[in-house]
Amino acid sequence: MADHSFHPENLREAFAASLDWWADAGVLEHVEDAPSGWLKEADGKGDAQTTQSDRATDAPSAPPPPPPPPPNRTALSRFIASGSGGAAHPGDPAQWPDDLDAFRAWWMESDALDPPGSYPRVAPRGPAQAQVMLLIDQPAGEDLLGEPAAILAANMLRAMGFASDAAYFASVLPRHTLRPEWDAVGRAGYGKLAQHHVALVRPAQVIVLGERVWSLLAHEMAQEDKALTTISHGGGKAPVFAMPDFASLLRSPAKRAQTWTRWLNRSDPAQ
Repeated sequence: MADHSFHPENLREAFAASLDWWADAGVLEHVEDAPSGWLKEADGKGDAQTTQSDRATDAPSAPPPPPPPPPNRTALSRFIASGSGGAAHPGDPAQWPDDLDAFRAWWMESDALDPPGSYPRVAPRGPAQAQVMLLIDQPAGEDLLGEPAAILAANMLRAMGFASDAAYFASVLPRHTLRPEWDAVGRAGYGKLAQHHVALVRPAQVIVLGERVWSLLAHEMAQEDKALTTISHGGGKAPVFAMPDFASLLRSPAKRAQTWTRWLNRSDPAQ
């Protein structure tokens, strides 16, 4: 019998049958272990690209990018860190003026207090031995309080029974500072400086505005926050009353009401 397997019609039938067999077996496309040149371009370009791809696959992966640099530290933090052991700013406590007028001049002029900034230093104001001393964290801008807070403070003090000319206003930092790192401020001793300021004023009552100031004072006096009830000075002890900062009081009528209720119900530890 003659062999007709190489006739074109027989080849087509055999090829179609083999495809149907592989399809029934679940194989729907041609698969090889080695890459094929199905995307080969003319003039051998495909072979060159394939070789480059192989080399790229075999090459070691590039090292991961370095981590992003830490955020820039504020000018105040860099200033604090520049001191000897972090203790040279805000100056040597032994060199702090022990007279209120001299302290106010030092506050405005000393290079040990803080670095130059976008805002000017703001002087504390009020009389020595004031009926009440209000201590905030930092000036609001070019003024100690700013207009809304100043109006609130005046009305608050009048309701508390303090004369407008018998109040002393001061801040922990001498100028408005953007994003101060309060942990660094505390470690550097600005809380101790604020305590020294209170001792020079010798007020009858201290009102501390904001948790930052409260924590700084309590830390310097080695007390738990809730145990800070008085500050000692040359004239005896001044009771301390804590309240939210002026920005929080201005935003929240509820906080103003709660603060007023606490003031009415306070006890005077100095008595």
